[in-house]
Amino acid sequence: MTQKSRIRGAFRPPILLGTAIWVVLAIGSFSPKIHLGIIEMFVLLGLWMVVPLGADLIKGGANSRSSGVLDWVLLTAASLATVSFFLANRTAAAWFAGSWLGVCAAFAGDGLRRFAARGMKSFTQFCFAAGEGYLLVAGAWLVASRAGFELLAFREPIVLLTAVHFHFAGFASAVFAGLTYERFPGSRRKTLLRVALLAVVCGPGILGLAFLLGPKVKLVAALLIAVGQLGLACGMVLVGISLQNSSGRWLLFVAGASVAAGMILAAVWAMGEYPLEAFVNIRQMAEFHGVLNAVGFAVCGLMGWTLIEAERAALS
Repeated sequence: MTQKSRIRGAFRPPILLGTAIWVVLAIGSFSPKIHLGIIEMFVLLGLWMVVPLGADLIKGGANSRSSGVLDWVLLTAASLATVSFFLANRTAAAWFAGSWLGVCAAFAGDGLRRFAARGMKSFTQFCFAAGEGYLLVAGAWLVASRAGFELLAFREPIVLLTAVHFHFAGFASAVFAGLTYERFPGSRRKTLLRVALLAVVCGPGILGLAFLLGPKVKLVAALLIAVGQLGLACGMVLVGISLQNSSGRWLLFVAGASVAAGMILAAVWAMGEYPLEAFVNIRQMAEFHGVLNAVGFAVCGLMGWTLIEAERAALS
């Protein structure tokens, strides 16, 4: 198989189908007949694109029988979860969204197996395991949102935003952390990078707990994530610079710049939360930070890494 054909095969038909479905939903969301807001579209982006692309990167993107089964499982679960957003009956909506929770639970089980097998012997595999574990949290909060439940006294849109947070800041960021650490050039700077990536991987969980402990702890947790993500952004850019002949390097540059800008906005929001006089409201965070993080960082980053890994496989 030539390098060009390998790159073309990096984005398999199920991946392209999921992308096309999300684009159609995004265009349809501008119609008053389709009640999908920007936060709902972020969730659906996670279902249709982020998790399938991330799963490919974790599992090596092999076109095996098992990856084919996973493709159809993801498409089915994403379809049912998408239907849940159009159901007025909360019980039925929760059952439909539960299909995605089942997928997330399977990923979490794989992450636990991965961690039990490798532990901290491989930092890359540790990152992947943590990312898969975060999907279980994302799926649980998605079901709670569709059921209309309040979790830990939080109401909408915070419940649905938590599902978004753990799909992107949890899963996608952890996948990027593992890939960046594996491909990072130079050993001397790798120790400092590892500290930053630990903040990336552990930050979402710490921030989730911080919401229960008050604004001071939440401020520290949010700033920890921001600093870690800035380190990840630098790492991805340096990896892109080192891959001079890669077609995916430019997407890493876009992803790095997007997360850096998004984290600066998140830090501003966190500092405003501490005195309880938010400088940026939830809607503005969704429009600016959300778009930067979801599209610029996650989607561009996943596509860039997919091309890079496909090129490496073609040369091996």
